[in-house]
Amino acid sequence: MNRFFVPKEWFDAVGVNIAEEAARQITSVLRLKLADRIIVLDNTGMEYEIAIDKISRDSVHGRIVGQEISHNEPDVKITLYQSLLKSDKFEYVLQKGTEMGVTTFVPVVSARCIVKKESAGKYARWQKIIQEAAEQSERAIIPELRITIPFAQACETVSPLSVMLWEEETFQSLGKIMQKPEYKAIKTINLFIGPEGGYTDHEANHAREHGILTASLGKRILRADTAGIVAVSAIMYDRNELG
Repeated sequence: MNRFFVPKEWFDAVGVNIAEEAARQITSVLRLKLADRIIVLDNTGMEYEIAIDKISRDSVHGRIVGQEISHNEPDVKITLYQSLLKSDKFEYVLQKGTEMGVTTFVPVVSARCIVKKESAGKYARWQKIIQEAAEQSERAIIPELRITIPFAQACETVSPLSVMLWEEETFQSLGKIMQKPEYKAIKTINLFIGPEGGYTDHEANHAREHGILTASLGKRILRADTAGIVAVSAIMYDRNELG
């Protein structure tokens, strides 16, 4: 069943009035008709089954025929501090990270970033990519996209358990960290992923000074747009979020 996130203010006493891009998708792309059903989400974790009862060129009204709390959101909350990458690579991280269950994305400018700031209109595009990925993967809450911040500021805003994936780390891996008894019950994890050129020694030391653990993902060096997705997958598997 097709799924659409809509603002809460679109709901009325018996259903929901759907407008803008969502209405055009329903009428012009999917060509749904009266009595067809869709799932509408208000970004609170609730799912509403809607039976379409009115259709016009620019709007659709649906009557609520069922509702339930979604069980598709992971218990573990991952904030991905992803250093800026070339456009298509960063968008790939947003899309696949959303599918994997990331809760929050924080774009970060670190020393070796080729891209130092997002271009005009890019932030809105990123939000659209995240929303479409959330709908496709049957998420009930759209991941939050925060504003771009410098690496040093990112280090100052984290809480326990925070992990930086760094290719120079030889002492501990992400897997070993996740298996430590003191971290097994933690439900909030901050994950730092560097740019194409990786983190500098200075950045790694700065992260450690702020309580961020450095870790490897094994013997092979992963691309910057792959590392975050692999790390999120490993955490989700460790926390039994992959079935």
